Amino acid sequence: MGLHPKPRDLNKVVTDNPLELSSKVIDECATVEPTNRVTNKLSELADDIAIVESFSHMVAFRTEEGLVLFDASGKQSGVAVVDSLRKWDTDRVHSLVYTHGHLDHVGGSGALIADAESRNFENPTVFGHENVPKRLERYQRTDGWNTIINQRQFGGVSPRHGMGLTTRSASFVPEDMAWPDVVYQDEMKLSVGGLDIEFNHGKGETDDHTWAWVPKTKTLVTGDLVLWVFPNAGNPQKVSGTLSNGQMHYGK
Repeated sequence: MGLHPKPRDLNKVVTDNPLELSSKVIDECATVEPTNRVTNKLSELADDIAIVESFSHMVAFRTEEGLVLFDASGKQSGVAVVDSLRKWDTDRVHSLVYTHGHLDHVGGSGALIADAESRNFENPTVFGHENVPKRLERYQRTDGWNTIINQRQFGGVSPRHGMGLTTRSASFVPEDMAWPDVVYQDEMKLSVGGLDIEFNHGKGETDDHTWAWVPKTKTLVTGDLVLWVFPNAGNPQKVSGTLSNGQMHYGK
């Protein structure tokens, strides 16, 4: 059996702790249970570090000034992810970092903004590589095309897997999505509440990817630069990434 089991078993949890599961796969080459689980459940990985397993995951760091989050999951899973996060910590979300601009990583940000407003918190500052807004703007220009492609790519995914892929949104890019406030080109350093974080640009699944290193905890946040499958052969949306602004005449 490969690392991805049959679809009917996608959310079957055998090993509850994701670190134990990772050790089984990496150290023992055990591949008899699902790895990319969509449970919307939070697990604490270490002191003040947690992950919510969803489509896609959220990684959270607790600091003296509030939470630093990596990714917001997708539009359909965003509320459930925030609910799980709030059972772990109710402090303000200080910063939200997009590892890249795929909508299963940024689409759920509207739930975070709504949560901040409900608690009378300031909205988090959103960080990302400079190509993230360019990607999202391209998605807006090709809204109908992207929607059709996603339906073809994910149309066979059953609603019971909890990915929200069978629910069609009014627009491909959610209207309540939080756009990046701060972008960088090659690398950037952020310090929040005594926690230093180093952002680095990398090209892998996308050209707008950020991987982060946290020296204090020796934690690496990889986003989709590291997946449970190899190689990442891509999907039909890669075509849109080859189109320059001058080549795009969609809707004209």
